[in-house]
Amino acid sequence: MEASSLVLMEKEDGMLTNELGSYQIERGLEFVYKAYVEDGIVNLFLTTDRDVDDNEYNEIFDNYNMKYIADKGYDIEEVEDEFNPVWCIKFEYTEEYQPMEDTLNEIISFHEGEIKRIYNEIKK
Repeated sequence: MEASSLVLMEKEDGMLTNELGSYQIERGLEFVYKAYVEDGIVNLFLTTDRDVDDNEYNEIFDNYNMKYIADKGYDIEEVEDEFNPVWCIKFEYTEEYQPMEDTLNEIISFHEGEIKRIYNEIKK
């Protein structure tokens, strides 16, 4: 059975301490590397759904549309020193379930589409 939920845990002093919520993810959960909330900020780490070679690694970073995420008001940065490309997207945590789930789905869905678009570009 394919996973469909993302659990957000609170991180304090480097330790995951308690569950803040479990959110239904419509698609793209395989792109989530890790996620946690620290000091009221969601840290959502997204990656590729497969291992990539060195050329693909650079192409993916070079072609990823970080501006879309930034224009939505979220912080985004490339995470270096990982085997595959990873981005950390940060945004404010809310205890309101539906807005939190909607935000997670919006970001993850965009990311999935963006990675697939880049894969197609690389193949050309």
